Amino acid sequence: MRTGAALVAGGVFASAAPPSNLYPALWLGMAGLAYLVATAGSRAAALGLAFGAGANVVALRFVPAVIARFTPLSVTAGIALLALLALGQGARWAFAAWTHALLIRRGVPSAWAFATGIFAGTFVPAVFPWTPAGGVTPAPEMVQLAEWIGERGVTFLMALAAGLLASATREARRRPREALIRATIAVAIPLLTFAFGRLRIPEVEATRAHAPVARVALIQPSTDARERWDPGRAPVILARLTDATLQAERSGAELTVWPEASYPYPVGHSTRRCPVGPFAILPFGVRGPVLAGIVMTGATGDLWNSAALCLTDGTLTEPQDKVHLLWFGETIPVLDRIPWVRETFAHGRGLVAGERIALQHAGKVRASVLNCFEDTLPGAGRDAMAARPNLLINVTNDAWFVGSAESELHLRLAVLRAIESRRDLVRAVNEGVTSWVDAAGIVRARTDGLSPATVEADASLLESPPTLFDRWGDLPLALGLAASVLFAVRRTRSRAVA
Repeated sequence: MRTGAALVAGGVFASAAPPSNLYPALWLGMAGLAYLVATAGSRAAALGLAFGAGANVVALRFVPAVIARFTPLSVTAGIALLALLALGQGARWAFAAWTHALLIRRGVPSAWAFATGIFAGTFVPAVFPWTPAGGVTPAPEMVQLAEWIGERGVTFLMALAAGLLASATREARRRPREALIRATIAVAIPLLTFAFGRLRIPEVEATRAHAPVARVALIQPSTDARERWDPGRAPVILARLTDATLQAERSGAELTVWPEASYPYPVGHSTRRCPVGPFAILPFGVRGPVLAGIVMTGATGDLWNSAALCLTDGTLTEPQDKVHLLWFGETIPVLDRIPWVRETFAHGRGLVAGERIALQHAGKVRASVLNCFEDTLPGAGRDAMAARPNLLINVTNDAWFVGSAESELHLRLAVLRAIESRRDLVRAVNEGVTSWVDAAGIVRARTDGLSPATVEADASLLESPPTLFDRWGDLPLALGLAASVLFAVRRTRSRAVA
């Protein structure tokens, strides 16, 4: 019975995702989990796993179609793999629930134990690292605290409110006064978070209004996933990108951005000159600069998923190689050197991870590039900000997920990188939601991702000092939670001795 209830709670939680977009379900779903695991004891982890599996089956229901379309596997096999993926993704919820139960046994108050467990669970690796905070970014007021406490900190506050709501429900009959106090605090937390956001957003926008601006053109060429890897289509793909770039420059673009791996020819990883002739990124008439997503090659056959600037003088900048490779798309954890595994899931590509941040300079723009899913990772955002850019750029290829909710989910998580860093974020996404997110987390312009388009972003180039999150990441909150847990444990032991 409890397992079924946990699955349902997970499905409710995931109904915050598109197309339903029921954002209060994030709190209600977590409250359901908190209610179930508070008295589950040794079964807490299993209930957390059920919750996570239910949530991920609903949120990632597009996966079977993707697998059937781009691998030799059938839809039936895709459904089985979705179930396995959902269970794997559920591991972070299982760990969160186990931590919750452990802390309760040590005397930590239930709601605080639940929120601490959810915070801890976000550190468990996942293929698609969705969080409650990422689910609520369409209401940017709710996530402004991310500049101080990051995505995980906002998730902690959401979980704390959910834990208090669950606690109030449990105590409603036995201690109604105490239950009312907890319920009031549970409601107050998101309301106060929203109020802070309403006050903070105008301050950020005022800073943006006084910053230099760069007109950035973001190209969405609608290149089909199979078309991109057909050598015979390369001239057509390049012509499509060139035409869009010419139109953007006629409209005043100072920098044009092409999506991930959109340039259809391989380029040597060590070269520092732009391709010329029929392979030119800057053919006759194109002024540049152009930041292009490029697959780069090494002498030994290695490949890099990179982005580099082709400057007006024909120089190709040091590429920004993708540091965090996508599991089961670009690398297979542990098994990525077995030939048939790589052939099935990564089309035979032996991608190499990047090792450093290569700041891209284009006139007054100093950009750090986040490649594909890197803009969903708080750690990748902090790494990008260590180079002190005045603009964040994301290049993505969502052709693998065209027509699904994936691109919208991706955007919702990416919004947090703009807020955490207080930098505008511009995103060129092939067959996905190409968009401009400002430093307050407001989506200023976007496409539907279904047809070729160009988004023109008058991006603010901010030079503000690093935010608290950029400087320290999750460390302050983690230390504070550790201290609070130790305090609760010691207090419980002291009472037991007395």
